[in-house]
Order: sequence, then C-alpha cells, then structure tokens
Amino acid sequence: MRALRTSLAVALATLAAHPALAQSADSDLSLSVIGATVLYGAMGILLTLAGYFVFDKVVGLNLHHELVEDQNVAIGIMLAGVFIGCSVVVAAVMLS
Repeated sequence: MRALRTSLAVALATLAAHPALAQSADSDLSLSVIGATVLYGAMGILLTLAGYFVFDKVVGLNLHHELVEDQNVAIGIMLAGVFIGCSVVVAAVMLS
C-alpha cells in the first residue's frame, strides 16, 4: 500500500511540474475530461493491483512476509518489475 501511495505521489508531482503533460494543445480542460482521467486512472490502478494478486498466487510465495518481515531486497526488485510490467500492459490496453 505504501508503494502505491509513493507511485501516486510521484505521478502527481510529475504532472504538477509539467502542466503540458496533463493537457494536450488542442483540447480544453473540462469537467468531463477530468472525470475520464480519474476514471481511467482508477481502472489502471485496480487492474495493476489485480495483476499483482494474480502474480502472487502463481508464484506461490508469501510476498508480504518476504518483503516486510525478511526484508528481502531481491523480492522488492522483482515486485517493482511486476508492477512496471503490469502497468505497461494496462496502459497499452487502455490506449488501444
């Protein structure tokens, strides 16, 4: 959960630092555009979390125990790759 909050904070900081990323030149920033962005963002986060839970079941490890109690750095790096991979797939699906 903490990693999710951190990634959301990084995304919001990026958009705040570069307002051109939040809006294209030929569209206006209306309530429907903001609503669609929030909806697609929430869907993307939920689908990425679903990908994590599927990965957790397929691997068969207790990932929470490995990360929190054993502080296994290799598992943390592997999970970062899983989140990035799931996010790329979800973004590609949502853009098509």
